Amino acid sequence: MNPVLKTIQERSSIRRYKDTPLTEEELFLLKDAVLAAPTARNLQGLRYYFITDQSIIKKINERVIHHSSDAVRARQKERGSVSFFFDAPLVVIITAGDQMWPDMDAGIAVGILSIAAQSMGLGNVILGIPALAFQEDDPENCGQLLGFEEGEKYRIAIAIGHPDTEKAPHKKNFDLIKDF
Repeated sequence: MNPVLKTIQERSSIRRYKDTPLTEEELFLLKDAVLAAPTARNLQGLRYYFITDQSIIKKINERVIHHSSDAVRARQKERGSVSFFFDAPLVVIITAGDQMWPDMDAGIAVGILSIAAQSMGLGNVILGIPALAFQEDDPENCGQLLGFEEGEKYRIAIAIGHPDTEKAPHKKNFDLIKDF
């Protein structure tokens, strides 16, 4: 089987990581991969915050918890983690201003990061919920913590690390495909 297709088929969302930092080479390879992601009209308006400082990840997580509903916090507790980043050694926050199709560009970029990480033997989980920590009307908005530029907005995040669990890929539902 084609190695890229094999990597895609093997990927699953990992929610528990070893307490092992990524190497400089692993970080470089992930950065290099995400910079290869295409953007609409090649505007390259995305920004990638590679966060390995656990104190920063913890602060962002605290704002997510602050804004989460009781049901969301209970679900997180069921998963056995107080961290919405599952104690991953790397969190990448992807942002963009209001250029053309920023959410689509961010989706493409996070997909490339996810497959690149999987191909390197790293686990990952794509995350939308950290958006709660970047609400513009929140005086403790974490965009200030990361130094977002004016107009820059959270789009999506991904937690990456050495997996400390195994999880089968999700089942495929071919009914979701419509052929014409």
